[in-house]
Amino acid sequence: MRGEVVVAGGDAEVPDSFHAAVGLAGAGTAMDEAVARLRAGWQGPGRLVLVTGGDTAYADAVLGGPPDVGRHERAPGRFVPPPGAPETVVPAVLRALGPGAARRDGEREVPLEIWRTPTFRRWYAVQRTARNRLVGARPVWSFHSRSGLLFFWALHVTVYVAAERRTKQNEVVLARPDTASVLLHHGGPSPADTVLVLVREYRSPGTAADGFVHELPGGSGPHPAMHDLAAAEVWEETGLRLDPARLRRHGHRPVAATVSAHHAHLYSAELTDAELEWFRRCARPGGDTGRGEVTWPALHTFDAVMSQRLVDWTTLGMISQVLFGGRCI
Repeated sequence: MRGEVVVAGGDAEVPDSFHAAVGLAGAGTAMDEAVARLRAGWQGPGRLVLVTGGDTAYADAVLGGPPDVGRHERAPGRFVPPPGAPETVVPAVLRALGPGAARRDGEREVPLEIWRTPTFRRWYAVQRTARNRLVGARPVWSFHSRSGLLFFWALHVTVYVAAERRTKQNEVVLARPDTASVLLHHGGPSPADTVLVLVREYRSPGTAADGFVHELPGGSGPHPAMHDLAAAEVWEETGLRLDPARLRRHGHRPVAATVSAHHAHLYSAELTDAELEWFRRCARPGGDTGRGEVTWPALHTFDAVMSQRLVDWTTLGMISQVLFGGRCI
């Protein structure tokens, strides 16, 4: 059974719960037609709210607005269709909304595009388990891949912290898809002599002495299983074909818990003598050059990693978990 469609003349008239919301930043015959088509086309089980009057805090999609401003910059985290007539624009909006998702109170400020990401769902599940309440969540920034998929997002959140009986509103939650990282290693006479494979890659935020970042092979991608993603990243960034069955799992943790909600899933594999020799003689630059990624695999002893301060704290922690850590989690 399809839900109702409500037109709200500004945020003050938006109901306290809905499944989807569209901001209407315009007026005239075309906008009237868009409203009529949205009313007729909505098939979701819950309430669709059409918010008129321009800027709104409650919108999963936006129709209208300045044409000279980039689509995603105009409405971070929200679906903004390419310009066109209502008969083409409205179906695109309805496809983006799908059945929507039930949200109420402060949850209404989280756009569907962000709400549906695994990283947001995990973060919010933790908050709810802790009995915290989302008072507000203003999307402040989003970054989309070339295919148009949401990659990075940032929400300025206001959260009632139940354990402390206070409301905190001065932080941004940033997230991206989870990553898989792999430590390839070959044992030596001592832990300090253990040989590790790192990839050197230019990343704009890098602050190492050479201007590069030195890290474990890894990244994110469309693979449904994390161990398959891990093996694929090893192949892409180092050129080594690795059977996923050889990977040892070490669990997952946040990478920068005070900033980002995404997790890194850690794996490791012991290199054979032949593979170690292959890295010494045959390794070539890798990466996805179509995305501007160029990776240079290199061998380093653990002692060199420490003495030369090659890696950041997160990477050092992952290396230490594999070489010195306890049980798999």
